[in-house]
Amino acid sequence: MSNLKSVTLFNTVVENGYCIGCGACASLNNSPLEIKLNNYGVYQATLKPLADSSNINYSLLEKVCPFSASSLNEDQISEKLYAQECNYNPKIGYYYKTFAGYVKEGEFRNKGSSGGVATWILSRLLEKKLVDYVIHLQSQSPSENDSRLFKYSISSTKEEAISGAKTRYYPVEMSEVLKIIQKQSGRYAIIGVPCFIKAVRLLMNQDEILRERIRFCIGLICGHLKSTQFAEMFAWQLGIEPGTIEKIDFRKKLPETSASSYGVEVTGKENNQLTTKVTPPVNQIFGTNWGLGLFKYKACDYCDDITAETADLTVGDAWLPQYVQDYKGTNIVVVRNIVLAEILEEGVKSKSLYLEKISPQDVIESQNANYRHRRTGLAYRLYVAQKKGEWYPIKRVKPSKLMTASIRRRFLLRMEIAEKSHIFFQEALQHKDYSFFLEKMLPLIQFYDITYHTSLLLKILGKFKSLVKTVLQSLILK
Repeated sequence: MSNLKSVTLFNTVVENGYCIGCGACASLNNSPLEIKLNNYGVYQATLKPLADSSNINYSLLEKVCPFSASSLNEDQISEKLYAQECNYNPKIGYYYKTFAGYVKEGEFRNKGSSGGVATWILSRLLEKKLVDYVIHLQSQSPSENDSRLFKYSISSTKEEAISGAKTRYYPVEMSEVLKIIQKQSGRYAIIGVPCFIKAVRLLMNQDEILRERIRFCIGLICGHLKSTQFAEMFAWQLGIEPGTIEKIDFRKKLPETSASSYGVEVTGKENNQLTTKVTPPVNQIFGTNWGLGLFKYKACDYCDDITAETADLTVGDAWLPQYVQDYKGTNIVVVRNIVLAEILEEGVKSKSLYLEKISPQDVIESQNANYRHRRTGLAYRLYVAQKKGEWYPIKRVKPSKLMTASIRRRFLLRMEIAEKSHIFFQEALQHKDYSFFLEKMLPLIQFYDITYHTSLLLKILGKFKSLVKTVLQSLILK
């Protein structure tokens, strides 16, 4: 057996920390890889103990990896799928129509994280017999042999589809369900974050069976993926012992608040007694500032796809002033597939859906901070990697340092905060002391906050200089 670690996928993507743990490579026939949770609760590709290199298609491993230098990018994939019917925007990709809205019928909205549109469209695909199965995340009770709280599952009824509603800020992988699709005939719809949907498209390009069986891809607007420690952090703040979580709802809607002021509901053990607790609104507890990126996968900092540009339909939160005050939640919807657009129109006509047309710019503004981090910030992260002579994934964004010093410091600190959060939380677990984690993280976060004050100070100084210049010019004229 040759040294499999010498293959390009390992000495570029995996060994440099860019593996997102999607499972595409592990789903291939005769793959030497499997996907496992590491010590930090992050899925990563690893070598099977008895991997045989004699019958491995190494180039195929690279072609299906969303972060490989050999795979197609989002524009190349989506152009073939949508260019004929759709318009193009450099930030949201191809789009046929863009909406904001929510589901009016049933419990879709109440049971969803936001407006319920993603689960509704999956249910309609089943009801209209356009698919036989839906591949989505389902919660599960952890056991000694399987500690996961969520995993990809296959559903065939509307009721099962609805039971999988809500956003899960929790790591998952797809290799198990992708292998089932290979063996079990039928028509499938799959839902996932942008890099997972991209991986599915890359697999479909290489595999005729998947191409024929996967009929629809539904995407989720994404900030970044979290490790299992993100859930443990919430539990620990509530007094629930680490490692005892039975259930978690990351998006518990709280009446009489805004859509962004949701809580987190955790069921686990406190003093060996099973209990369920709900946090205050997330803006009142530690670790929920998405910009900090606690427990983030490194790969997420090198992704430039926010709206799942290779998906037939993408759904996310409508973080816009006109919608955010409704605690029940409102969705942003980007539709690229004509069949799905017609289903949405039918839903509006039957009063099952409320949708209003919005512009692509509205979609972008709903994710403004995300775009700054994943476009401007990505450009600087690529520049840093380039200067260090490190391998990095080729992105549509080009390396650049053309930004203020305080903004560059901010992006560097975000990387450090994300990296150190994994390490310090593990150390806190060893100390059996949550305050240890806070003591280690807070100084970094304070340095991070200063970058915003520095930017504000520079703006004030800039305006002051401009004012002085104007006054001096007026005096000279006099």
